[in-house]
Amino acid sequence: MSPKRDQEKMERLVDEHSERGYQFAYGLCGNSEEAKELVQEAFCRVFRSWDRYDQSQPLESWFLTILRNIYIDSIKRCERRCSVHLDAALRPGQEDGSTLAESLADPNEEAVLDRLTRESQWAAVRRAMDGLTLEHKAILTLFDVEGLGYEQIAQALDCPLGTVRSRLSRARAALKSAILKSDQEVEPHGM
Repeated sequence: MSPKRDQEKMERLVDEHSERGYQFAYGLCGNSEEAKELVQEAFCRVFRSWDRYDQSQPLESWFLTILRNIYIDSIKRCERRCSVHLDAALRPGQEDGSTLAESLADPNEEAVLDRLTRESQWAAVRRAMDGLTLEHKAILTLFDVEGLGYEQIAQALDCPLGTVRSRLSRARAALKSAILKSDQEVEPHGM
């Protein structure tokens, strides 16, 4: 294939798969900026290793596999990400006891409280997802968030179709268990 046709194919890859790549990366890491960096690095690796691409395979699957591998590498380099809890002191060391949640919420606005409840529920799902193995996070993100079919996931994860089905089942069970466990841990504390 000519260099011009390769260039056109790579440009098409960026145009067609940037959003899906971002959504997949965000589903894995849960951070917008990190997801953008992962996608950017994935495109760089695709371009650097373009001569090793098997043209008989779907380009999207190859791209998502590279993206997943970059995320795995980043996890190995960085043990924990920083987070801020809503019950954290607004000004550590000061005695007024103000929390971040108190500074954000207006008790007179029910819409704000509803939004915080939704955000809290999303945070619980995100925490449960964070506790899953990378294998479970990847398959749930590809199937339930990205809407890929079993065959596309099998290609992206480089595994048999039957493995995709069993991993998806185990991943959903693990997520459900993590959410239920999280609910049980919260209830005794009166939340």
